[in-house]
Amino acid sequence: MSQVVKPGDVLHTQNQQSVTLGSVLGEGGEGSVFKTNTPYVAKVYKPEKTTTHRLAKLQALLRMGLACPGICLPKALLYNSKNEFVGYLMEKAEGVKLRNLYIKPLLKKKFPHWRKRDLVELGINILLRIGYLHSKGIILGDINPDNILVRTSKEVYFVDCDSYQVDGYPCAVGIIPFTAPELQKKETYSSYLRTIGNENFAVAVLLFSLMVTGQMPYNQKGGETSQGNIINMDFSYPLGKKSNKKTPNGPWRFLWSHLPKYLKEAFYETFSKGGKYSTESTRLSALEWHKKLNSYLGLLDTGKMGEQDKMSEEIYPTRFKKQMGATYVKCPRCGEDVDKSHLCKEGICMECQRKMWLCHQLKKRASRIPVRRTSQSVSRSFFSCLFH
Repeated sequence: MSQVVKPGDVLHTQNQQSVTLGSVLGEGGEGSVFKTNTPYVAKVYKPEKTTTHRLAKLQALLRMGLACPGICLPKALLYNSKNEFVGYLMEKAEGVKLRNLYIKPLLKKKFPHWRKRDLVELGINILLRIGYLHSKGIILGDINPDNILVRTSKEVYFVDCDSYQVDGYPCAVGIIPFTAPELQKKETYSSYLRTIGNENFAVAVLLFSLMVTGQMPYNQKGGETSQGNIINMDFSYPLGKKSNKKTPNGPWRFLWSHLPKYLKEAFYETFSKGGKYSTESTRLSALEWHKKLNSYLGLLDTGKMGEQDKMSEEIYPTRFKKQMGATYVKCPRCGEDVDKSHLCKEGICMECQRKMWLCHQLKKRASRIPVRRTSQSVSRSFFSCLFH
């Protein structure tokens, strides 16, 4: 492509339909997305991004005649007045990036009334779209929360679909947390073709990050880097007595605790070395995960999930799930229901005890470091916020 396009320019499709570019909706490393005088929007590449490889992949996608609401695949190629390939028309995507929902304040601001069933329903609708693409022989490759936009729990959009792996054309991009262990040491994403087994690892990571909202399966306290943990398949969330004792501190332990047992088992067997679903050939498919989430949604909608503990219906539980047969009392410090057998000798819960110990350690450390008065005030505020 010899020239940069701008609002007001007139392009044409391969069928000579005229398309007038409107205002810019968004810009990225590859190019820009424009409004048009059609029901679709136009993705127009920067001149250096209009490679023959990209054109061939888009032509392959078009030949497949795919159509699925929310998957923003190319509808028609676009050319300039010199008949040079510049981009394509696609469905307009709406909503917020899935990654934004990983941050509690942003999720609460955008969807203030959402409960756990809404996240589960969202996961189901994401899986339906992934399953559709897999059924057509397409591998997404770059599954990550920046490429999925969420409008409602039922209405989601997949963007950057021109990167998908199709007809022997690899997906040239990806990110480490969603890359399968067997691919972690390969050179570049463009140097090989992914298998459906590779992809199923990324699908499981995406679902885990939704169910344990905002957390990745191989994050842990101490230990290796995230990439090292993936390669070693060192999963830090327990299944019964099986645990590496490295579960990150904070709310993640509570979110994991409130998941149904069969779902925790599926994640554990997928992410743990030697697990039943841990290899390229044995990982659960999008369809199999879809069935599991459908069952989860049924438990939530019928109230069965809440029979044992109503907090299991919330996105952000503030304690571990109640166990059948246990006696619960309120902790005098945090006010949470706590298994009576888990109270420390002072009568407060273990979580408060942990926070008190941490606060004590921080105070000891601070007392050894000369600080200005304003810094001491900040430190006191920090210590006090541990209990609010």
